[in-house]
Amino acid sequence: MFSWLFLGIVLASSTVLSVIATVSSITVPLLVAVVIGIVFRPLVDMLERRRVHRNIGTVLTMLFIFLGAVALFVILIRGFIYQGAEIVRQLEAGWYSLEAWLLQFPVKEETLDSISTAIANALPALGQGIIGLLSSTFSSAATLLIGVYFSVFILFFILRDGPEMEVWLARQFKLKPGTGTAIVADISRSIRLYFRGTALTAAITAVVVAVPLIILKVPLVGSILILYFFTSFIPYIGAFIGGAFAVIIAFGSGGAETALIIAVAVTISNGALQNAINTWALGTTLKVHPLVVFLVTIAAGVVGGALAMILAVPLTAVAIQTVYRLRQEGVFAEE
Repeated sequence: MFSWLFLGIVLASSTVLSVIATVSSITVPLLVAVVIGIVFRPLVDMLERRRVHRNIGTVLTMLFIFLGAVALFVILIRGFIYQGAEIVRQLEAGWYSLEAWLLQFPVKEETLDSISTAIANALPALGQGIIGLLSSTFSSAATLLIGVYFSVFILFFILRDGPEMEVWLARQFKLKPGTGTAIVADISRSIRLYFRGTALTAAITAVVVAVPLIILKVPLVGSILILYFFTSFIPYIGAFIGGAFAVIIAFGSGGAETALIIAVAVTISNGALQNAINTWALGTTLKVHPLVVFLVTIAAGVVGGALAMILAVPLTAVAIQTVYRLRQEGVFAEE
């Protein structure tokens, strides 16, 4: 009986994931807009308290978000697109050095050749660095533009009509006055603390990796740190992507010893240091078990790509805390 139940759950989950994956070009922008709206809504509320009309405050906040996005895009362009050819060259040099080093051991050359071919085919995308994250979610320029349109449209109403949404939420679930506001406050606090904690973790671990990179004069330090910082927002997986990028380039510039030192630095920063900070950021703040974090991250990557992996954990925490708050209000109590 249990085996049939398990099979049914697996099939149902697969169907749901397939449907979500089919409309990911719409669902992912929706989730992005919701997260950004939750993070920046306090700014609109603050402007309203200072007697700025909410419509004007919403427009000013969206302008601030737009300028921040432009600044981020410029950093990514200067860090990767402008140096794309050099990044590819350094990665190729690193792989050839690694290949020559591995051939000293009982490793089949055919195996290395097949890996080398796969890497060579992926190098152009790798050279674009963090820009490639978007390609795993948006398959074309048209879907990207549609996604941006949905995000801006939804973001505007989340920022402007936040208080009305809280009242509507309380009315739909027949909650006490102020409960809708409390739920939104819980969600807002969780997401802000998550991204603040993750950014703090990424910054500290990036410094740990940067020190040996600078001392050993590894090239493309700026590009390495940009990739390392932003991929760190993908729990448990992203930082190792940036770390592997650093190790391969170190192999090409300084050989096995330099690469080993960088690998140790990456392991330390992604191991004990990152887990110590993430235990606070993910465990204490969001009350989400690390196993749940890992499974949710993988599932989100399958469904919506790298961008969904970044959003998966905070949105899962939001769902858990919302259900907890509604239980406290007796919404799920049997009549």
